[in-house]
Amino acid sequence: MIIDPHIHSTYSGDSTATVKDIVKHSRKIGLDAIAIADHDSLKGSEAALKEFGRMDDLVIIPAMEVSTTKGHIVALGISEEIPKKISPEETIELIRVQGGIAVAAHPFVAYRDGLFTNVKYVEVDAMETLNSRYIFGYSNWRAKKLAEEKNVPQIGSSDAHFLGAIGSCVTELEADFSVDSIINGILAGKTSVYGDRTPLPLILKEVINKKIRRI
Repeated sequence: MIIDPHIHSTYSGDSTATVKDIVKHSRKIGLDAIAIADHDSLKGSEAALKEFGRMDDLVIIPAMEVSTTKGHIVALGISEEIPKKISPEETIELIRVQGGIAVAAHPFVAYRDGLFTNVKYVEVDAMETLNSRYIFGYSNWRAKKLAEEKNVPQIGSSDAHFLGAIGSCVTELEADFSVDSIINGILAGKTSVYGDRTPLPLILKEVINKKIRRI
C-alpha cells in the first residue's frame, strides 16, 4: 500500500488545493491512501470523508497538523480536533487516547517549527524522515539518523500545499484497505519511504502566489 500521509488543503489557509481536487488527483496518480492534515484543523479531513465516504480505491485517513508549544506534530487516525499550543507530551497523549498516532513533521526544519529543533527528543509514534519540501536534504538525513537510533517508524510524505506536489514523497507499507490497518502497519515499523524533492520552480511559484494573495 502506498500512502501520502501529509497533504494540506485550502482549510490550512496556505494551500491552493481543494479537498475535492486532492481526492481526485490522488486517485488519478494511484495512491492507495491519503491524509489531509491541515494546520490545526480537522475540517479538510472531515469534508473529504463527508463528500466521498468510503471508496474502493482510496482510503482517507482523518488527520491534522498540530502546532504544539515546541513544534509541529501530525495526528493520524483521530476523530476530534487536538487543541493547539499545548505541550508536545500532552498533544501526543491526546492523540493516542483517540487511537491515533503522533508523527513528528519535518522534525529538523527550524523555520517550519520542526519539533526536534526545540526539544532534544519526545517519544513520538513515527517520524517524517523524507519530507519532499527540502532544498539539500540535510534535515531529512538528520531525521532518518534519529529514527534509526530510537527505532521509530519512518514516514515519507509530500507535505503538499498544491496539487502538483501530492505523491512526491510517500510511505509504502503492508496493510489492509482500512484506517486501522494502516495505523497498525505504521506502528509495526514495517515502512519504506521514497520519493523526490518538490521541484523548486513549483515551490517558488507557491511562495509568489502566497505573497500576491496577501497584497
